[in-house]
Amino acid sequence: MSAREGPNQVSLVKIDPKSTLKIGGKTGLECDNSSSNFESIRGDVKVKSGKWYYEVALTTGGKYQIGWCTENSKPQPTYSGHEFGFGNDSDSWAYDGSLQRSLSNNATQKYGEYWGQGDVIGCILDLENKTMTYFRNGNEIGVAFTGFSVGSGLYPAISIGRKQRCAINFGADSFKYPITEFFPDVRPLHISMTKSQQTELEKTFEKYKSMSDLEEGDDLIRGDGITKYSQDIGILDDKDPGFLIVSWKLNILNAKCWEFTREQFVGGWATHATFNIDSMKKKLKQWKDDLKLPNRFKEFYHYVFDYLKEDKKILSVEECTAVWELIGFNEKKWPLMPKWIHYISDKKSVSRDTWRLFLPFTEQYPKDVSSYDPDGCWPCMIDEFVDSSLKGAKGKEDKDK
Repeated sequence: MSAREGPNQVSLVKIDPKSTLKIGGKTGLECDNSSSNFESIRGDVKVKSGKWYYEVALTTGGKYQIGWCTENSKPQPTYSGHEFGFGNDSDSWAYDGSLQRSLSNNATQKYGEYWGQGDVIGCILDLENKTMTYFRNGNEIGVAFTGFSVGSGLYPAISIGRKQRCAINFGADSFKYPITEFFPDVRPLHISMTKSQQTELEKTFEKYKSMSDLEEGDDLIRGDGITKYSQDIGILDDKDPGFLIVSWKLNILNAKCWEFTREQFVGGWATHATFNIDSMKKKLKQWKDDLKLPNRFKEFYHYVFDYLKEDKKILSVEECTAVWELIGFNEKKWPLMPKWIHYISDKKSVSRDTWRLFLPFTEQYPKDVSSYDPDGCWPCMIDEFVDSSLKGAKGKEDKDK
């Protein structure tokens, strides 16, 4: 599964084929609703994972419902006063600044700020944390929706009131209010790649596919192809987590580990406008540097378990031990790591919950566990480790006496 599906250049699709809504202008994404209907449009690109952003510049400051939808959302053109647009069914989510409301499944909640003519509304979809967040003129309004269903993917979606005009920017032009300060990994829906660059990316995939041991009909890179590709982008030994980092940044999930399908490889690298080995090598170096930031490492750490478990719910202790070492979770990072590894060595597996909570546990108790709160909400394996450590420390203390 790739993170994004659709053409490089995002276009707008009218929900009602008979709509008189005018779409055009310099960018091809300026909308003019001169009719008396409440009209709805959506982008022709859907996203399934990752973080995405687009902006809507309000030429007029009236009625709009701006957000995201699944392919099942089918709002109908309606007359003013009886609007049914995105946000009015269970397959769409929208913000209406004219009412200061968030809308979904025809239910509304007080949200946001009143918008006016000239305002620019930014929309962030974070599919890692399942949140939808809005910005007004670069200022964060707050999270509007959480825990929504992604289905087969979400499309950018806008409903436009009568006599209203706006211009949409999916990233083909520079954003008026870039928000990478808040969301460093956010990407535009538009892919800035030329046709020749797209062709070069396809050729890069074909090169490593040709080195792979494949069955008839397979369209992927694996085995020797993965080994050679990894070496070419600078992953030179088994202690380098580079391949996991690339898989994370390409948003590869629900797939077999240690291979790339064409959709994953080409679609994933295209969203980063990266198309050849030199640029991939530079991008990997940048991503490794990013992991020095605690928030970036946390996201990567969470991803690793979900990637490696494939269709399982757990990982074996052997797998976890190897991966902790691979991603640099060692004694230097947490002095108690050798004791932890020794303690779990006779266990069979590690759950997702234990894996995830292990990171904040090491942050909360960076040097010792003497102040551990047994009533805290930690997994049993961590509770038992602390109990064992404290008993061991007491036994040593008694022996020294």
